[in-house]
Amino acid sequence: MSRSILRLPADARAAKEARRLVEPAVRDLPPDRRADVLLLTTELVTNAFRHGSPPITLTIDRQHTAVRVEVEDAGGGRPARSPDPGPAGGWGLLLVEEAADRWGVVDGSTNVWFEVDL
Repeated sequence: MSRSILRLPADARAAKEARRLVEPAVRDLPPDRRADVLLLTTELVTNAFRHGSPPITLTIDRQHTAVRVEVEDAGGGRPARSPDPGPAGGWGLLLVEEAADRWGVVDGSTNVWFEVDL
């Protein structure tokens, strides 16, 4: 079990840095599940960068049964899945909904999390 809380750069490097930080926690997962965690992390960080406000915080929580990733920014509002994703975007939380075993938004915050079972 390990838990890390890290601040990401408030620029376009944030998603790449998040993937680099999450990789050790999922290195031993099957390749498809590892790819899911990295993709979902990228989606949440990109959303925080595009729609939120700095700072962006990444929490990686590796437990015995699952890995949990949380992304939070200082923006207002409540993240919500787009009802009609299209060419302009809106796919991020739909991907999270489809690929994660569980996901959600912490009430009253911009903290979006997902879990993938080990």
